Amino acid sequence: MIIVIILRWLCGYFEFSVNGRFPERFLNLASRNGVNLWNMTGEKESIKAKAKIVDAGLISTFARKTGTELTVIREYGLPHLCAKYKERAGLLAGLILGSLLCAYLSGFVWSIRINAPEGINEYEIRSELRELGLYEGIRFDRSDISELEMQLKIKDKRISWLSINEFGTALSVEISPKEEAEKNSDKDKNAVSNLKSTADGTITKIKVRKGKATVQIGDGVRKGQLLVSGIVEYTDGSSLLTDCDGEIYAKTSSSIIFELPKNAEILQTDENYIFKREINILGIQLPLSVCGNPDGSYVRTTHNYKLTFGGNDIPVGIKEEVWQKYDKVSADIKKEEAEKILKNRRKLYELFLVGNSEKQILERSENLTETDDSYVLTVNYEIEENICEKSYIEIKDQSADISNSGT
Repeated sequence: MIIVIILRWLCGYFEFSVNGRFPERFLNLASRNGVNLWNMTGEKESIKAKAKIVDAGLISTFARKTGTELTVIREYGLPHLCAKYKERAGLLAGLILGSLLCAYLSGFVWSIRINAPEGINEYEIRSELRELGLYEGIRFDRSDISELEMQLKIKDKRISWLSINEFGTALSVEISPKEEAEKNSDKDKNAVSNLKSTADGTITKIKVRKGKATVQIGDGVRKGQLLVSGIVEYTDGSSLLTDCDGEIYAKTSSSIIFELPKNAEILQTDENYIFKREINILGIQLPLSVCGNPDGSYVRTTHNYKLTFGGNDIPVGIKEEVWQKYDKVSADIKKEEAEKILKNRRKLYELFLVGNSEKQILERSENLTETDDSYVLTVNYEIEENICEKSYIEIKDQSADISNSGT
C-alpha cells in the first residue's frame, strides 16, 4: 500500500467532484474505460473522488457526455509542486546545494563525547586522540575506528577496554580502566595474602569477602597488625589458603599544621581587565573581540560553552576569556586575615583528603597560635578510613624440597 501511495504522489493526482442529476452515469462510463478512481464519497446528485493527473482529460470528457458538472477541488503530488514553484529556481538550487553540503559535512566528526572512569582524565584522552589524528572538525574515515582503538590502548596503559561508537557525526568513547588485579598480574593467580593494618585505630566496620577476620568491631589495633588472615581453618581440622579481599574500617587520629608568615607577598587585583570572546564553527575559530593578549601579570579565566540541540552537541561553541591584572605586593597580614586564609587552606586539604580516598572526617578540632614570624593553625582529626593493606605470603614448593632431600 505504501508503494502505491508513493507512486501516486510521484505521478500526481487530483481530487474532484461531479454534480448532476445522474452522477452514477459518470461512474459507469469511467469504469468501462478503465479509469481508476479511489476515495469515493457520494451524496445526493454529487460524487467526490480522486484520480491520476494523466486521466484528467478523460474525466472531463466523461462529465461533458453525461451532463454533469466537474469541479477540481485540489491537486497533489510532485508534478503539482514542480508547476507551483517552477519560477522559484533558487529554492530548488538551494535545496540541492544544501543536500550536497549536508552529505559532505556528514563525513566529519563534530562531537566527541568521552565517558572516562574515575582516575582517567577526560582531557588527557582528548589530547591522546588528537595526537592519533582524531579531534572535532576533522574528516574521519569510519573504517579506521578499530585501528584507532588499538593504538589508544597501546598508548595509554591505564585502559583495559575501549570502544568508539558512532552516532552520525558524533562519536562516543567508552573506557574501562585496568583493575587492581590486572596491575598486579605478575602475582600468582593462586597467591595467598593477609590484610594488615596501615595505622593505629579502633575498628568500626568489617567487610570481609575472602579470608578470616582476626579482629572485631571495637578492638584497638596497631600499625602492621594482622586484620584478615589468608589461612582459614575449619572445625574438622582442615585449612584453606586464600587471597584475602575486604575492607576493615577504623577510627584513626591524625594532625596537620598550616603555617602563614606574618609578612608575605600577596596578589592584589585592580579594576583593569580584558574580556575576549571567540566562536568556534565547524572547527574554525573566529574571534569576536579585537583586543590582543595583555602585557604584564594577569590571571586568565576561561569558560567554554558547547551548544546542544535535542540532547546532542552541535559543532558550534563559544569561548570566553577574562584577563584580570594583578600585582604582587608585600603586606603585613592581620590575625583575622590569617585565620581566614589558613581555614581556606584547611578546607582545600580536606577536599582532597576525603575526595581522593575512602576517608570520612568524624571530628575536627583546631587551634590558631602565633609566633614572632608567623601564624600557625594546628588541626587534629578523628577519621574513619579503610586501614587494610595486602601482604602476600610466599608459599614454598614442597615438591621441590622433597626432591632435593631425596637426592
